[in-house]
Amino acid sequence: MNTYVAIIGGKAVLTFRAVDDDQARAMIDDQKGSMRSDLRVLVGLDGKPLWDGKSPIQVREATAAQHAEWKRSRDQAISDGEIDLDARNNPDEWNVYLISNPETVRRHHRSSRSQSEPE
Repeated sequence: MNTYVAIIGGKAVLTFRAVDDDQARAMIDDQKGSMRSDLRVLVGLDGKPLWDGKSPIQVREATAAQHAEWKRSRDQAISDGEIDLDARNNPDEWNVYLISNPETVRRHHRSSRSQSEPE
């Protein structure tokens, strides 16, 4: 698995994990997936949604710092019980929505049922 970032308007707004570039792009492009709907609903410090539903979303591999932030958030979620390893939650399904900076994030665990099922 690799860590990826979704970029809207030149700003990284989401870190997530995928097997490869094709899967990462498919996850972002999934019209029925939770990522797009979350990006339309979550707002930044300016009070505007992270995504307007029209602007292109770029996907690229995360930098070392972005991967480290994803890993820190994932590890904290395991510690806090948000990711329950005993219940077989997959830690690689942890998404980090970047609201303003690496210290201010909204974390979200994708469902392991299906990429297209809403949560």
